[in-house]
This record gives sequence, structure tokens and C-alpha cells, in this order.
Amino acid sequence: MKTDKDDNAVASLTKREYFAAKALQGILRTIPIEDLKYSLESVIPLLAIKYADMLIEELNKTDK
Repeated sequence: MKTDKDDNAVASLTKREYFAAKALQGILRTIPIEDLKYSLESVIPLLAIKYADMLIEELNKTDK
């Protein structure tokens, strides 16, 4: 079964949104608080979305 980034994961979140939120949680745990302001305004949200897309792509590769 293929997974689609727009399929619902939980409640009103798509799988892509859910995976990106989880990736963002992990990323934010590793960044010193003093660096957050600059990091959030730049690459961190984009990185979380990229990780979500990569996970969906990988899940579709290993689909049986």
C-alpha cells in the first residue's frame, strides 16, 4: 500500500504535516536555546519538511 503525503495521519493532519511535526520536535531538542531564534527563521522548518518528504518517499520504496 502506497502512502501519500496528503493522506490523513491523525485527526486533521496529513501524513506530511504529522511527519514534519515529529521531525521538528527532534530537531528542536538538539539546538541550544540561544540559537533557536535565528534557526527557526531560516532552515529548520524547511529541514523538517524535507525529512518528512524523504520518509514518505522511503516508505513507498519499501512498500510490499
